[in-house]
This record gives sequence, structure tokens and C-alpha cells, in this order.
Amino acid sequence: MTPAEFSRCLLEWYRRTHRRLPWRETRDPYAILVSETMLQQTQVKTVLPYFQRWLARYPTVKSLAAAPDADVLKAWEGLGYYRRARLLHAAAKCIVTEFNGEFPKSTEDISSLPGVGPYTLGAVASIAFNLAMPVVDGNVMRVLTRWFGIRENATRAETRKQLWDLAQSLIPEGCAGDFNQALMELGATVCVPHRPFCLLCPVRTGCWAFAHNAQEELPRVAPRPATVKEFEYAGLVLRSGYVLLCQRKGGQRMERLWQFPSVTLKKPVEQWDKRWKETFGAFKTSERLATLNYSVTNHRIRLEFFAMRDFTRRKARGTEWMSFASVRDLAFTAAHRKLADRFVEKPPAAAEDQAKDG
Repeated sequence: MTPAEFSRCLLEWYRRTHRRLPWRETRDPYAILVSETMLQQTQVKTVLPYFQRWLARYPTVKSLAAAPDADVLKAWEGLGYYRRARLLHAAAKCIVTEFNGEFPKSTEDISSLPGVGPYTLGAVASIAFNLAMPVVDGNVMRVLTRWFGIRENATRAETRKQLWDLAQSLIPEGCAGDFNQALMELGATVCVPHRPFCLLCPVRTGCWAFAHNAQEELPRVAPRPATVKEFEYAGLVLRSGYVLLCQRKGGQRMERLWQFPSVTLKKPVEQWDKRWKETFGAFKTSERLATLNYSVTNHRIRLEFFAMRDFTRRKARGTEWMSFASVRDLAFTAAHRKLADRFVEKPPAAAEDQAKDG
């Protein structure tokens, strides 16, 4: 099978069998930008309800550009990697201010939008405008390295350029959008990372990895960063229908999201309460309410959640008393949202307190 036959067979397969997804039913560049932003590092099944709710809430670039930052983060809550939401919001504002609210159509203008790198540029330009721009994400990288037998480290700059050039050369004339989606679809559903479904693959003839039984060996990538363990201690502090919360600072992971006052340590220590008191204020007793384990990138975090009694707040920067009713409208980190939903609207007896500011 030649590269030209590869492209033809793959395109025919895609048009017969592709999944029916809402962002494939439109050529609206704004909707495609939203979907591609959400799909970065996130599975399709997770994105589907968020995409539909997002477009119901922000159906146009102008409606998103006009939205307050806090509302945008709330709409993104639970999807993770919140920097994507901020960049999407910034891109909408840029389209309104720089392009009079009309989505730009040239590759130069699209690439000038905040958060639009080579991958997003290729996706929007090819799917919305059928421009002959390649797209290379993890799925496409896997398909190409296996089919062409590329055994160099796929994360090296030279290999990445080779893959982008290959993807460009394979695009059939006039079919850029469908072909790019076909490559991604093959990697997502057939040419999967482990135990790929080679017998279902429309282009297995000519595939180097299939011929050499080397599917599990490719692509070759740099080792993942080492896992970092952390231990977080958070406190529930209540005062007459109000709860003490913190908003994460700019420059931190998950910046500007809300959470309960907490300290994070490199190892579990019995004296965690000393660090907590130094940061937020004094309390006489505490009672453990819950324990959660969660991950952020390569960080594995064990979260201990306590009810703090007889609390006197220091004037800690970034802490605020928020009403119980307002909590549901704030954008929380995922772990702290679980705690808020469980413990704020119906606080446990252990958390009933008459806290005061110092």
C-alpha cells in the first residue's frame, strides 16, 4: 500500500464508520475551537456533556467574550486544566477586539489567537475552512510512527518535524478536514496505545509495526516525569451560615479557583496543624471528616479534611467568608468541590462553630 492508497483507504473508512460527535456536525470555527480546546488531554466521553452545556451557555464568540472570568471558570469546573478555559476566553475577547467579532479565516490570523498552537491551528483551519493544514496529536503520532516504522524518540524536535511533514504530505486534495479527523479517529478507536485492533484497521496492509509485530514498541517517547507525592491538610471553618474559603493565587496550579484553607506538605507529619495555624489562624480542636486521594499531572495528593472548632482567623490574604448559598456558584478545584458538595450545605455537627476574625 502506497501513502496515496493509505490516505484513500483511511478516508473511505472514516466516512463509513466514524463516530457521530456534535462537533463533527458543524463547520462553525468557534464551536470547533471549543471542542479542540476541551479535547486536549481529555477523553471524548468526558467532553461531550461539557461541550453541549458550554455552547448552550456561550453560543457565540461574543457571548463568551462578554462573560465574567468567574462564570467561565464555573462553566469549566470539573474538566481540569483550567488554563485552557482562560486561553479560550482570551481568544474570544481577541476575536471581538481585533476581528470585530468575526472568526478569522487565514492561518496567520487564527494562529495569532491566545492558546492557538500548531495543533489547534491545524484542526480549526482544516475542519472549519478545509485548508490543507496537518494535525498531529498523540493519536496521529501513534498511527504515523507505527505505519511508517519511525523508531526515533517521537518527542524529539527532529522527529516531531518529520511527523508534521508526513501528515502534511498525506492530506488528499480538498479533503483536509475529513482526513485529519480520520487520522485522529483511527488512533482513538483502532490504533490504540495497547493491544490495538489491527485486524479492524483499514490500512494495516503496509503498516511497518503490524508486519514486524512491533505495535507495543511504538511510538518511542521520553520517560514520564517521576511521581511526586504530597500531603494536603484542609479545614472546614463555619460561622453563622458562612464558610471560610481561599482563592488560589495567580501563577499557581489551578489559579483563581476556590478551595478550603489548606496547607500542602512533602511528607505526612503530626504537626501539620502548626503550619495551618501559622497560615490561617488558631483553633482549639479538629475532627477528621474525610480523606481523598487525587492527582494533578504527576502529583499524587492525599487530602485530609478536618472540621476546625473554636477558630480565630488571622488576616490571611486570599481568605474570605462566603455564604453557603454562594458556594454552589463558585468554581472549585475538583477535590474541594467534592468536599463542598458533601459538607457545606448540610454541615456535620462536628463543624458547628462560632468562629471569629482576629
